[in-house]
Amino acid sequence: MRAKTICRAIFDTWISRFGYPSVVTSDQGSQLRSSMFVEFTRMLGTQKIKTTPYHPISNGIVERFHRHLKSAIKAHENEKWSELIPIILLGIRTAVKEDLQSSYSELVYGTTLSLPWDMMNVSDIPPCDIEFITDLRHRMQQLNPVATSAHCTDRFCIHPSLKSSSHIFLRVDRVQPPLRQHYTGPHKVLCRTDKTITVDINGRKTTVSLDRVKSAHLLPETVLSPSPVIKNLKSTDVHTSKNDETPTYVTRSGRRVHFPKKLTTYIT
Repeated sequence: MRAKTICRAIFDTWISRFGYPSVVTSDQGSQLRSSMFVEFTRMLGTQKIKTTPYHPISNGIVERFHRHLKSAIKAHENEKWSELIPIILLGIRTAVKEDLQSSYSELVYGTTLSLPWDMMNVSDIPPCDIEFITDLRHRMQQLNPVATSAHCTDRFCIHPSLKSSSHIFLRVDRVQPPLRQHYTGPHKVLCRTDKTITVDINGRKTTVSLDRVKSAHLLPETVLSPSPVIKNLKSTDVHTSKNDETPTYVTRSGRRVHFPKKLTTYIT
C-alpha cells in the first residue's frame, strides 16, 4: 500500500463525511511517515501524533476495536473476509453499549439505524407533527453528554531510577526464537519525557515508551578497563633451575609420566 492510497482513503471516507480532523494519531508505518502524508496533514492544518512502537495502549480505543473486529471475522467460515466487513460493521454500529446506553450510530447520527426487525414492527399510525416536535424538543432538553467510562486502571510501575539513568535496556516485544534474550542493550539515553524516552540504537535515534525499558546499572570504567600487561620482563625476574623441574618417568609401555613435585621424594 502506498502513501497516496492512504491519503485518498482518508479524504474519501472520513473528510468527506465529518470534515477535517484537528488531530491524527498514527503508528510507525512507513507510509504514514512519508513526506507525502506529512505534507497532506500540513495542508489540512491537522496535527499529527505518532505512537511509539510495540505500545498499543497509545491508541487503545482503536486497537481494542480492531480486536473485536478480528474476533467477528474469525467467527465466520468465509475465506473472503473482506466481504464480511460491511455486515460485521453494521452489527457493531447498532450494538448498544451498556455504559453509554446507546449505540455508535446513535451517538454519531443522532438516531438508530433501521434494521429488518424494526421494519416489521413499524406502527401503522403516523405520529402527529405537533406531538412529534413537542416530544423531540422535550427529549433534546433532557440529553446530557455522557463521558466514556474507563474500564481499566494504570497498572504500570515506572522505577524512579529511569529519571536519571544514562543507559537502559529495551524489551523486545516481537516474537523471538527460544532461548533468546528478552532485552537488548544497554542503550544510551538521549532525552526523556514523562511517557517516552529517546535512546541511541546502533547510531539511530529511536523513541520508545517507558513501559518497555528498565535501568541499566553499569560498572565504573576503572573496573571495566583491563589490567595492564607487562610486556618487557627482565631476565632476573624469572628464575628457572634444573632442580625445580619435575622429573620425568618412562613406563614400560614407553609413555612419559610427570608426577607432582611434592610426591617425587616418595618415588624411587
